[in-house]
Amino acid sequence: MVGLLHVLMAPYNDGETASVVITGDEVPFDTHAATPLALVFHELATNAAKYGALSEPGGTVDIKISLDDDKVTVNWIETGGPPAPAPEEKGFGTRLIVMSIRNQLGGTLEQSWLHSGMQAVITIPRNSLGS
Repeated sequence: MVGLLHVLMAPYNDGETASVVITGDEVPFDTHAATPLALVFHELATNAAKYGALSEPGGTVDIKISLDDDKVTVNWIETGGPPAPAPEEKGFGTRLIVMSIRNQLGGTLEQSWLHSGMQAVITIPRNSLGS
């Protein structure tokens, strides 16, 4: 998963400064999990670029991946952007994220909209990733 995230987040890093920092465990996944994972992280990055940390110079996203026996946890932490007010209603992108995580991967999503930026905790059962 770290490799996939490096590819997906490459457009947000300019070579000198890393706006997106990815750390943690390498998590294998199969082709059935690849599409929903790519959709989720692409949509989170797009939202960060439009409204969040990546919309401001110096804003950053930290992505931390941890793997244990039966689940994968991904922490998405935005800082340095504008305050993140909770949306009044869920847009298409948010519905796509929720559908991908819950329905396709059997996971959960918890989001927090803080003054420091949006944070999300994604938890996915390891067996949903295939490999």
